[in-house]
Amino acid sequence: MQITKPADAEKRTRTIRLSRTLAIVMAALVALTAAVILSVVWFMSAGTTRDLLVQSAHLGLEAVQIQIGSRFSPVEDQLAFLAREVGAGRLDPANRLELERVMTGALAGTPQVRVLSFVRPNGEILGVTQGPKGVFSFEDKVMSANERAEIEQARQSGTAHWGPVYFVPDPAIRTSVANLQQPANHGGEFAGIFRATITVDTMSDFLRQIAVSNPGTTPFVLYGRDQVLAHPLMASGHPLLSAEHRLPKLDELGDPFLAAMWKGPPETFDDSDMEVRAVKLGDEGRVILTREIHGYAPASLIIGVEVPIESVEKPIWDLLKAGIAGLAVLFVAIIIAWIVGRLIVRPVTSMAREVRAVGMLDFAALRPLPGSLFTELNEQAKAYNTMLTGLRWLETYVPKKLVRHLIGNEDLASTQRVVTIMFTDVVDFTGSAEKTSAGDVAALLNAHFDLLGNCIEAEGGTIDKFIGDCVMAFWGAPDIQKDHADRAIRAARAIALAIAEDNAARQRRGLPPLRLRIGIHSGPVVAGNIGMTGRSAYTIVGDTVNACNRLEQLGKAIAPGEELVMLLSGETFDLVAEDRSDLIPLGKHCLAGRTEHTEIYRLPTV
Repeated sequence: MQITKPADAEKRTRTIRLSRTLAIVMAALVALTAAVILSVVWFMSAGTTRDLLVQSAHLGLEAVQIQIGSRFSPVEDQLAFLAREVGAGRLDPANRLELERVMTGALAGTPQVRVLSFVRPNGEILGVTQGPKGVFSFEDKVMSANERAEIEQARQSGTAHWGPVYFVPDPAIRTSVANLQQPANHGGEFAGIFRATITVDTMSDFLRQIAVSNPGTTPFVLYGRDQVLAHPLMASGHPLLSAEHRLPKLDELGDPFLAAMWKGPPETFDDSDMEVRAVKLGDEGRVILTREIHGYAPASLIIGVEVPIESVEKPIWDLLKAGIAGLAVLFVAIIIAWIVGRLIVRPVTSMAREVRAVGMLDFAALRPLPGSLFTELNEQAKAYNTMLTGLRWLETYVPKKLVRHLIGNEDLASTQRVVTIMFTDVVDFTGSAEKTSAGDVAALLNAHFDLLGNCIEAEGGTIDKFIGDCVMAFWGAPDIQKDHADRAIRAARAIALAIAEDNAARQRRGLPPLRLRIGIHSGPVVAGNIGMTGRSAYTIVGDTVNACNRLEQLGKAIAPGEELVMLLSGETFDLVAEDRSDLIPLGKHCLAGRTEHTEIYRLPTV
């Protein structure tokens, strides 16, 4: 039993596309198969009754062989997987509880297996069995010489193989079974054998289901030429089975046509390995088509299909009309299935695309999901659209960096940090705003904040707040950024370039330039969620914040008439690791409201 984790959004999208492609391919194959069947029916209508019978039996035999293979192959794959898990060390054969749990899960995936067990080299058996009352575990020990010989044979061969059919007298089973033996090694040494047990009545019940779904057809499997391994008449067991009589003979089954099948000479069909025999008993007759297969038992198996001769006595055109009607129904079903599949796949694909965008915090690419005719998908769309509204408000009011922390469930508790802070202020903005309409003021501020915000976020900064025409931003929290001072300086230089370009464009439109002051200061702060219960904001507090604000205001005195003035403190200067040769020392100044002097440097403008 393989345990997998849920696929991420990209894997889910690929899976959905693959499923859709497979659905289209399967639909095409079904349509092609229907066309082939219709062509075969048309071809048979031009031949004799015998030719029609042979063609029908051929198709039935192919279907039976495929379905029988579909019952045995998963069992072989399952045991091979369990052996690989033991060999890789992911499954410890000495851990009874773990082994029992894994085998129980594996048994649930293969209902055709009655018992799944692990036989240790010392003959101890740990197994699970399923029946009408559920799945039960059991412990046993190898008792018979035949079983010990099978274990030794499997150990020496090192490969999976089907053992001979034998009778199990246990009242819980009491029937003949076939075992698939798969040796397993652990740590380079032989650890034991995984054994899957399939009962003949289970195989027979499977053939009975095929016969019920295909009226007039009787599939069977022979063990050699004279014993019956599976037949619809054996679905409820067979009274003659015993340790000495493991399988019924052909004449003991109760199928007279099967008992007489070897009396007549066979006819080959299209130079293949299939043989056709016509068996008549009184007024009734059967055509029996057989093929010999290998690899599923020590003896060769013969699969076959019986078809009544009278089934082809109906008019050929009736068969052709039925084929046309069936093909029409099939095409309608394909169209309906395609439409329903599109109605299901499209919203799921859209959801996968949107979830991928959410995971990348690309909120601008998000689109509301349309409703669906299916209740579950419609509820999914409503829930997503409600979430989308919240995410967009979250993006508006909370920086993306904090959104990533919140989505990742990272701790935003208050901590002591050394950060670099930036304050910006538009000079004489209040006076200009009094002469401008409210709408124009808002548009101007939004454009100005976009310009500054892009430069700050490009260097990994966090915009703390907008205060009127001012911006407060910082580096070093919530992410740990050892180069927070260099990032702030680079952001300031980028702002200087952007302001110069913006002012040049304003002058071309006949508008006065915006004058800007910037202050940058580094120091310790408390960073975290600050606010009241139920409503808080991630921010920084401390004397460093006040000092940075005073430093920005110092620009009024140092360069009152210049278009842009950018000042930084000596604390920030000491933390700059990149080239700082162009920073202009201005000496020590006393910031407003403070008694100590601060070393001041100026960043050159463009």
